[in-house]
Amino acid sequence: MEQAIRDLFGRYESETNAALAGKPDMAAISDLYEDAFIGSSAAGVMAGKKDEDFKKALATGFARNRKIGAQRIEVVELRAEEIDAMHALVHVDWRATYDSDGSQKAIDFTNAYLTRLANGRCKVFGWITGDEDAELRRHGII
Repeated sequence: MEQAIRDLFGRYESETNAALAGKPDMAAISDLYEDAFIGSSAAGVMAGKKDEDFKKALATGFARNRKIGAQRIEVVELRAEEIDAMHALVHVDWRATYDSDGSQKAIDFTNAYLTRLANGRCKVFGWITGDEDAELRRHGII
Protein backbone atom coordinates (compact mmCIF):
# COMPACT_ATOMS: atom_id res chain seq x y z
CA MET A 1 0.00 0.00 0.00
CA GLU A 2 2.89 2.39 0.76
CA GLN A 3 3.93 2.55 -2.90
CA ALA A 4 0.35 3.09 -4.07
CA ILE A 5 0.05 6.01 -1.62
CA ARG A 6 3.33 7.52 -2.84
CA ASP A 7 2.15 7.11 -6.44
CA LEU A 8 -1.15 8.85 -5.59
CA PHE A 9 0.52 11.88 -4.07
CA GLY A 10 3.11 12.00 -6.85
CA ARG A 11 0.22 12.28 -9.31
CA TYR A 12 -1.52 14.77 -6.98
CA GLU A 13 1.58 16.99 -6.97
CA SER A 14 2.09 16.70 -10.73
CA GLU A 15 -1.54 17.37 -11.65
CA THR A 16 -1.79 20.29 -9.22
CA ASN A 17 1.34 21.87 -10.68
CA ALA A 18 -0.01 21.49 -14.21
CA ALA A 19 -3.24 23.18 -13.09
CA LEU A 20 -1.29 26.00 -11.42
CA ALA A 21 0.58 26.45 -14.71
CA GLY A 22 -2.79 26.93 -16.43
CA LYS A 23 -2.90 23.45 -17.99
CA PRO A 24 -5.34 21.50 -15.81
CA ASP A 25 -6.33 17.99 -16.81
CA MET A 26 -9.62 17.83 -14.95
CA ALA A 27 -10.15 14.16 -15.77
CA ALA A 28 -6.75 13.24 -14.29
CA ILE A 29 -7.30 15.46 -11.25
CA SER A 30 -10.76 14.02 -10.68
CA ASP A 31 -9.31 10.51 -10.93
CA LEU A 32 -7.32 11.17 -7.74
CA TYR A 33 -10.58 11.01 -5.77
CA GLU A 34 -13.16 8.35 -4.98
CA ASP A 35 -16.69 8.81 -6.33
CA ALA A 36 -17.84 10.19 -2.95
CA PHE A 37 -15.79 12.01 -0.32
CA ILE A 38 -15.79 14.05 2.88
CA GLY A 39 -13.75 17.08 3.80
CA SER A 40 -13.21 19.25 6.85
CA SER A 41 -11.65 22.71 7.00
CA ALA A 42 -12.14 26.03 8.75
CA ALA A 43 -15.19 26.50 6.51
CA GLY A 44 -16.87 23.41 8.00
CA VAL A 45 -17.49 19.79 7.14
CA MET A 46 -18.80 18.79 3.74
CA ALA A 47 -19.62 15.68 1.78
CA GLY A 48 -19.71 15.50 -1.96
CA LYS A 49 -19.70 13.46 -5.12
CA LYS A 50 -17.20 13.40 -7.95
CA ASP A 51 -19.39 15.02 -10.59
CA GLU A 52 -19.36 18.08 -12.87
CA ASP A 53 -19.93 20.42 -9.92
CA PHE A 54 -16.85 18.95 -8.25
CA LYS A 55 -14.77 19.55 -11.39
CA LYS A 56 -16.05 23.14 -11.59
CA ALA A 57 -15.16 23.71 -7.93
CA LEU A 58 -11.66 22.37 -8.55
CA ALA A 59 -11.23 24.62 -11.60
CA THR A 60 -12.42 27.64 -9.59
CA GLY A 61 -9.97 26.80 -6.81
CA PHE A 62 -7.05 26.49 -9.22
CA ALA A 63 -7.99 29.81 -10.87
CA ARG A 64 -8.08 31.51 -7.46
CA ASN A 65 -4.71 30.05 -6.53
CA ARG A 66 -3.17 31.25 -9.80
CA LYS A 67 -4.66 34.70 -9.23
CA ILE A 68 -3.03 35.02 -5.78
CA GLY A 69 0.35 33.97 -7.16
CA ALA A 70 0.55 30.23 -6.52
CA GLN A 71 3.40 28.86 -8.62
CA ARG A 72 3.86 25.28 -7.53
CA ILE A 73 3.37 22.76 -4.73
CA GLU A 74 5.58 19.90 -3.67
CA VAL A 75 5.40 17.00 -1.26
CA VAL A 76 8.07 17.53 1.39
CA GLU A 77 7.24 14.47 3.48
CA LEU A 78 4.52 11.87 3.60
CA ARG A 79 3.55 9.71 6.60
CA ALA A 80 1.02 6.93 6.11
CA GLU A 81 -0.69 4.95 8.85
CA GLU A 82 -2.46 1.87 7.54
CA ILE A 83 -5.88 1.42 9.08
CA ASP A 84 -6.49 -1.94 7.42
CA ALA A 85 -5.50 -3.66 4.16
CA MET A 86 -7.25 -1.04 2.01
CA HIS A 87 -7.44 2.17 4.06
CA ALA A 88 -4.84 4.61 5.34
CA LEU A 89 -4.59 7.96 7.09
CA VAL A 90 -1.92 9.97 5.29
CA HIS A 91 -0.31 13.16 6.57
CA VAL A 92 1.30 15.12 3.75
CA ASP A 93 3.69 17.97 4.45
CA TRP A 94 3.42 20.34 1.50
CA ARG A 95 5.48 23.34 0.41
CA ALA A 96 3.62 25.84 -1.73
CA THR A 97 5.54 28.53 -3.59
CA TYR A 98 3.89 31.87 -4.33
CA ASP A 99 4.96 34.88 -6.36
CA SER A 100 4.39 37.72 -3.89
CA ASP A 101 5.24 41.20 -5.18
CA GLY A 102 7.92 39.83 -7.48
CA SER A 103 9.62 37.57 -4.96
CA GLN A 104 9.16 33.89 -4.20
CA LYS A 105 7.56 32.99 -0.89
CA ALA A 106 7.36 29.38 0.36
CA ILE A 107 4.64 28.30 2.76
CA ASP A 108 4.80 24.92 4.48
CA PHE A 109 1.63 23.21 5.68
CA THR A 110 0.28 19.76 6.49
CA ASN A 111 -2.98 18.19 5.35
CA ALA A 112 -4.40 14.84 6.39
CA TYR A 113 -6.03 12.53 3.84
CA LEU A 114 -8.08 9.37 4.03
CA THR A 115 -7.20 7.02 1.21
CA ARG A 116 -8.63 3.78 -0.13
CA LEU A 117 -6.75 1.10 -2.07
CA ALA A 118 -8.65 -0.71 -4.83
CA ASN A 119 -7.29 -2.53 -7.87
CA GLY A 120 -3.72 -1.59 -6.94
CA ARG A 121 -4.37 2.18 -6.82
CA CYS A 122 -5.08 4.53 -3.95
CA LYS A 123 -7.57 7.36 -4.16
CA VAL A 124 -8.58 10.12 -1.73
CA PHE A 125 -11.97 9.84 -0.06
CA GLY A 126 -11.46 12.41 2.67
CA TRP A 127 -9.26 15.28 3.77
CA ILE A 128 -8.71 17.57 6.73
CA THR A 129 -7.11 20.96 6.23
CA GLY A 130 -6.33 23.87 8.50
CA ASP A 131 -7.44 27.45 7.96
CA GLU A 132 -5.76 28.02 4.60
CA ASP A 133 -6.96 31.62 4.21
CA ALA A 134 -5.66 32.57 7.67
CA GLU A 135 -2.27 31.09 6.78
CA LEU A 136 -2.21 32.97 3.46
CA ARG A 137 -3.09 36.20 5.27
CA ARG A 138 -0.37 35.55 7.87
CA HIS A 139 2.18 35.33 5.05
CA GLY A 140 0.82 38.40 3.21
CA ILE A 141 -0.42 36.45 0.19
CA ILE A 142 -4.02 37.63 0.52
